[in-house]
Amino acid sequence: MWQSRRSELTLVGLFVWYILSVGVFITLLLPFVVPQHQLAQFFIPECTWQSQFHKPCAFCGMSTAFYAISRGDFAQAYHLNPLSLYIYFTFLLNTFYAAITLKRNIRLVKNIAAPLHQGSVLS
Repeated sequence: MWQSRRSELTLVGLFVWYILSVGVFITLLLPFVVPQHQLAQFFIPECTWQSQFHKPCAFCGMSTAFYAISRGDFAQAYHLNPLSLYIYFTFLLNTFYAAITLKRNIRLVKNIAAPLHQGSVLS
């Protein structure tokens, strides 16, 4: 019983991590697909912290810095937001690790659907 429950939770955790990794991959891919001026017009809201306190938050300049990193301009990215380099490369490592893990566990991932169809996951 306990082992079955534990394996179900492991599968759910793995599945959630893969979904989050897809979001991270899209974040890394966005600067190559959407021009920066379009992203600013449609996706990025005004920073609430900066509008209320008139000081930049820890993530101010992150989107522009990701575009700079995508162009290979690491100095500009660091100037825009020093955390951007660390976060970008952490996202990149996560994406590579998720791809490698997915390749290794493809059989396990295929079995995720079976418990979902039976209604046994977390019930």
